[in-house]
Amino acid sequence: MISHRGFNSFLAALSLLLLVSCANKSAQSTQEQKARLCTDLARFDTALATLKSMGPNSTVGDFKKADNQVRATFSDVTKSAQKVQDAKTADLQRAYDNLEKAIRSIPNTATLRQAGASISGKVAAVQAAEAQMRSNVSCT
Repeated sequence: MISHRGFNSFLAALSLLLLVSCANKSAQSTQEQKARLCTDLARFDTALATLKSMGPNSTVGDFKKADNQVRATFSDVTKSAQKVQDAKTADLQRAYDNLEKAIRSIPNTATLRQAGASISGKVAAVQAAEAQMRSNVSCT
């Protein structure tokens, strides 16, 4: 038979064990969310590099495909960043918006060389903002 005092000690220990367990799950969840964001940022960076590398041998189809990949990976970044407290997205969002505006303003008559030249600085700004976010989140 368990004494009243022994039962209270058991309940206190059980409560402490449950609290520690929940704290560990929360820390693990935070680490998983950061890891997801870091993976999404790496994919975004790769997509940006592809867009930036468009050259004279690239086709309009290549450019559109690269732009679509940048959009898709940016969407992933914004979704995963919402779950990470250290992810300050304002600078990245602003740089990305400027890039998208520059892409939309490329005239249909522009060559790929002209298109690449008109967005090169915008891509660099997005890459800098993305690198800063990676640093803030401590991606390796």
